[in-house]
Amino acid sequence: MIYNIDYKELYNNFPSGYFCSLPDGTIIDSNNRFLNLTNYTREEVIGKKKFTDFLSPGGKIYFENVFSPALKLKGTIEEINFNFIKKEGVKFPVLINSLEVKDKGGIHLFTQSAIFNISQRKKYEYELLIAKRKANDLSNELIDINKELLSSAELILKQKLQLEEFNLHLENKNIQLSNFAHIASHNLRAPVSNLMALKDFYNESTDLEDKGMLFSKVEIVISHLNETLSELIESIKIQGNKGITHDPIIFDSIFHKTLEILDNQILDSKAVVTSNFSESPDIEYPKIYMESIMLNLLSNSIRYSSPDRIAKIHFSTEINNNNDVLFIAKDNGLGIDLQKHGHKLFGLNNTFHRHPDSKGVGLFMTKTQIETIGGSITVESEVDKGTTFKIVLKKNIS
Repeated sequence: MIYNIDYKELYNNFPSGYFCSLPDGTIIDSNNRFLNLTNYTREEVIGKKKFTDFLSPGGKIYFENVFSPALKLKGTIEEINFNFIKKEGVKFPVLINSLEVKDKGGIHLFTQSAIFNISQRKKYEYELLIAKRKANDLSNELIDINKELLSSAELILKQKLQLEEFNLHLENKNIQLSNFAHIASHNLRAPVSNLMALKDFYNESTDLEDKGMLFSKVEIVISHLNETLSELIESIKIQGNKGITHDPIIFDSIFHKTLEILDNQILDSKAVVTSNFSESPDIEYPKIYMESIMLNLLSNSIRYSSPDRIAKIHFSTEINNNNDVLFIAKDNGLGIDLQKHGHKLFGLNNTFHRHPDSKGVGLFMTKTQIETIGGSITVESEVDKGTTFKIVLKKNIS
């Protein structure tokens, strides 16, 4: 099928405005679309109007300084935005594409230009800009809300950690109070028992020199007993606001005090008690706990010594791989069947030998005191060969 196309009609009704202008800018032809866009008649435009007559003052400056030099340099220019002015003075945005037409000698004959009304596009762009601003505002609002939520979450987490710390503090306080109750009942039993034995010896003795010696021992035990009571009372006082205090202690001093407290039991058992604290002679640790630990371990070793050999008990210190102080108590006593009793060794009121003085409190209290400070206790033992306790003593970190 052959179509007869009226190019003149196509030219006049083309979707974009079209005009031709001389090198000086005078418009010499245009299509009807251009005239409709500007609301001028053909007689008012052709041969009378220049391209720049439709531009605002700012548009004219841009035309002279940018548009015209670029067109002369390249011969063509595309998608340049201007505000065109209609006959009645109304401005509307357009995009202009221009092309210079030259003869064979390169002489500029005229310029062909097409203009596109982009009012609707500008409206869309403005709406998009408004939408983008709203989206940015919403995004900023969401960011602020998210920050508030994060801040709230951090506050909740902080409060949770504070509650956990407070609960742990309460648990430690309960452990400490329980420890003090056990110390009061357990640690005082040994010196009181020693006093009772010394009293019996004193009453039975008829030798004045022996009585004097026994009385001096009574004075030493009473002095230690009084000191222990004073420290207990002082320690209980400070629990309300300071927790367990760490004191600078010397192992030798605690050891000799323990020997004096258990002097009668040591003599009666003929035990050989030795020590070597040279590798770590001192530490910052709760003094009342260290005294209780050493007293419990020594009294246990004496109590559970073997009747078939002389009791040998040795205390020492080492430094382990974590740079912690390792306190070691070793004896050659009855030993413990760890396979049978290991799981309940440190339980309260658990005893493993038939002994009239066994209360099942010492090891429980010792373990609790050690773990309260963050340390640990382990045991190695073999029946009828002896027992070794190894205690990791956590230093005070202030």
